[in-house]
Formats: sequence, structure tokens, C-alpha cells
Amino acid sequence: MLDLLHSKTEAGRAEIRARALPLSRAARNLLLVLDASKTAGDWLRMVTGATEADLEALRQQGLIVPQGGSAPPPAPPRAAAPAPAPAAAAASPPRGAGGSPLLDRAALYTYMSGQATKLLGPFKGYAFALEVERCDSLSELQGLALQFVERVQKAKGDDAAAAVRDALGLR
Repeated sequence: MLDLLHSKTEAGRAEIRARALPLSRAARNLLLVLDASKTAGDWLRMVTGATEADLEALRQQGLIVPQGGSAPPPAPPRAAAPAPAPAAAAASPPRGAGGSPLLDRAALYTYMSGQATKLLGPFKGYAFALEVERCDSLSELQGLALQFVERVQKAKGDDAAAAVRDALGLR
């Protein structure tokens, strides 16, 4: 199980907002940052105090699911393609008024959650993942996407920011 990729379920995202279940601090932190960009073992090593028991508790409560497992992660509400990879921007999506990305909520959530730690580093990426989780609407995510481009530019430079703009459909 430690070598599998996991993702949050809709119940997991709802738990982050509601904080209704009695999770340990380590389990809650693991739930906040966990995504399919790293294996479960990698996440356990990154989250201080998190154990295999915490991972198993999250799985048993239906808050996370292994990729390719029996219960797939929730599908996006619309039949939209996942966010394009930065290198694959042959046909970028149209831009909204004011330069807002026109990706749907699920695609924005998935892209920013998956790329935050890669592009901003583990600490700033973790903090950014928390901001993504707090967004309750598409417009909030779109605003955060614009901030993400700025933060990536500051952390990684113009080329990385341009790749993120392309992936978000901002070019």
C-alpha cells in the first residue's frame, strides 16, 4: 500500500472543510497534503508523525482511495479532459474575461493540488494546498490560479510561470 498513489475522495475533501471526524493531527495533515503526485510512503515520510495506521484509517473511512483501486476517485462533474500538462499546450483553452482560466473546478483543483509541492517546494506547496482546499467556488479557484502563477514565477522564474500559464489556459 505504501508504494501506491492515493487521492482524496469527495468525502475526504468534505472532511477537510467540515473537520467532523475525530482524526489525529498527523492523519489530518496527511489528508490535507495527500494527492496522486507521490506514493503513500513518500507522503508518510514528509508528514511529521504520520504512520501507516493513519493512512489506513483515512482509507477505511473512505477519505482517500488508491489509484486503480476498487473505488475510483470522483469523476469531474462535466466530461472535461484533465488539465493539460505544461509541455502539451498545442491548443490552449480559451481565456475568460480579465485573463481568468476557463478550466473547470475539478481540473483547476487537480492541477494546482498536484503541482503545488513540485513547483513551490514542500513547505510553500503544503501551505498552497491548504489554500486550494479552502476554495469553495470556481471563482475562488480561478483567483488562486492567478496567484499560483505569480508564486511560481517568484520561486522558479519566468519559464516555469509561462508553463503554468499555458497549463491553466492563460496564454
